Amino acid sequence: MKSLSRLGTWLTGPTGVVVCLLALTLIYLLEAFKIAPPIRNGALTASFFPVALAVVMLLALGGVILADRREAASGEAASGEAGAGESDEGGDNSGDAKVAAWRGPVAVSLLTAVYIALFAHLGYFIATFLYAFSMTLAFATGRPSPQALAFKALVAGVITLLGYGLFELVFQVRLPTPWI
Repeated sequence: MKSLSRLGTWLTGPTGVVVCLLALTLIYLLEAFKIAPPIRNGALTASFFPVALAVVMLLALGGVILADRREAASGEAASGEAGAGESDEGGDNSGDAKVAAWRGPVAVSLLTAVYIALFAHLGYFIATFLYAFSMTLAFATGRPSPQALAFKALVAGVITLLGYGLFELVFQVRLPTPWI
């Protein structure tokens, strides 16, 4: 019964999110290979970018898993050294910690869904700028100052322009724009 409880805690925590992302990324990678080989006759094909994106995502998730394992190992070592007579005063903050752990993944999921829905209607520039700007706000702590908002807008603009350059110039993929 204890292992079942541990499994439930594991699946509903940040590790469960990583495992779900890992599964989705592997499915995405397999589907990308069905399009075409990433490189054919020395030229990039339509599947190159999705394959490269999936590989980067898998490497990032591997890094998260390794960091989580190291943190768990150091936490177990520290708890083994702690005395048995110490009281657990952080018990009432565990609910807040669980909510905080889910806030980021839920924000990313919702913002990404809105981005996908608006992409074709608003075009690449407006939708991507709003998405990048919203993502910077989603992970900000506290209320940002006007200078911080201006910097976040500048970063969102640079991300939007770099993405446009990557798709239009490097991959030669036409992006939707409402004015064309």
